[in-house]
Amino acid sequence: MNLQPKKICITTLGCDKNRADSEVLAGYLQRAGCQLIDNDDDADIIIVNTCGFINSAREESINAITAKLPHKSHAQLVVCGCIVPNNQQALKEGLPEVDIWWGTKDYEKLAAELTQKDAVPGSKLLSTPSSYVYIKIADGCNRRCAFCTIPLIRGKYVSRTIEDIVAEVRHFAELGVPEYILVAQDVTMYGLDLGSNLVELLQAITAVDGVKRVRLHYCYPELLTDNLLNEIAKNDKVVKYLDIPFQHCNARILKLMGRRGDADTYTALIQKIRKVIPGVTIRATMMVGFPTETDAEFDELVDFLKAVKLDYVGFFAYSREKGTAAYSMEQVKASVKKTRLRIVERVQQTILDAKHVSEQGQVVHVVCDAVVDGVARCRTAAQSPEVDPCIYINQSDTDEPFIVGHEYDIRL
Repeated sequence: MNLQPKKICITTLGCDKNRADSEVLAGYLQRAGCQLIDNDDDADIIIVNTCGFINSAREESINAITAKLPHKSHAQLVVCGCIVPNNQQALKEGLPEVDIWWGTKDYEKLAAELTQKDAVPGSKLLSTPSSYVYIKIADGCNRRCAFCTIPLIRGKYVSRTIEDIVAEVRHFAELGVPEYILVAQDVTMYGLDLGSNLVELLQAITAVDGVKRVRLHYCYPELLTDNLLNEIAKNDKVVKYLDIPFQHCNARILKLMGRRGDADTYTALIQKIRKVIPGVTIRATMMVGFPTETDAEFDELVDFLKAVKLDYVGFFAYSREKGTAAYSMEQVKASVKKTRLRIVERVQQTILDAKHVSEQGQVVHVVCDAVVDGVARCRTAAQSPEVDPCIYINQSDTDEPFIVGHEYDIRL
């Protein structure tokens, strides 16, 4: 009988919420006696946690799965995550080599099936640098945006309890992790299904000893209430940073998307946020090429970006997805979408370049996330890991070596 612990390698694709799911699964597996490793060659079980949000993500997931097939001679292959729920039969037929197909939930049951042991409750296994951790506060989405497949993949919005979240935060605070990034499809909707709200959660998390910073990701504009903005402004532990998926600014396009707002209401909101939270950093996501988007409506988006000067913007071209309302709408040509994407990226880069020039010579407070080959990767509170620009510092230029998780004052 082989009494050696199973060696398991997990590959995670997609967003930070997927990363949090993989960390939960890894925690169950480790408590069951498994050894988590970072290479497929020595693994007994290979797990691919996939993304299935848009077509390009599904292609990346299929390529990642296919790349694992040469290891089938020594490892069991498991595929889980967002690509599975709506594509399982086709996937099974196209990739019969996969041993187990799993969805996006019940990872304790998956761990039990893989280890043949009862799942033991406990904390997830951290996969980020020790300077931050993603805390997934809810799963699913109740919105029906015309372009989005998340409700079809993840189901309805379900909040975790404050007690459960705080217990996870307390565990990592005891390990010395300083920053907690709250993620969900919409963090501003947190707790509405439980009779609670995001402000109560922020107050509970920031009361935990050892918590230095709490950051919010994916705050829908219509739920940025005065109560929430005031809490962010007055709570010293809440980072003055908001990630807002505006998606567009044209009223007709937003209505077609199943969203609210227009350029005027969004401009007023941005001005209000900046007034209530001085020094706030605003990151946004914007979509180009949504079905029927005209040249004039795209130009309105460009003018909006130039006017409001957001700190960071993630752009993406509309992806046509089956099962969504936008699938049957009149599509914008791929070449037009590509051109529009390049235009808005250049516009925002110009804004960002000017921002960086204005910051030269300033002394800023940073946290170190990594040190590789003598170069420290750091970021300020205005920069969220993995999505925003960061600051690189040659260790040869410093008086002492930087340490991951430690904080420093540097001159830009």
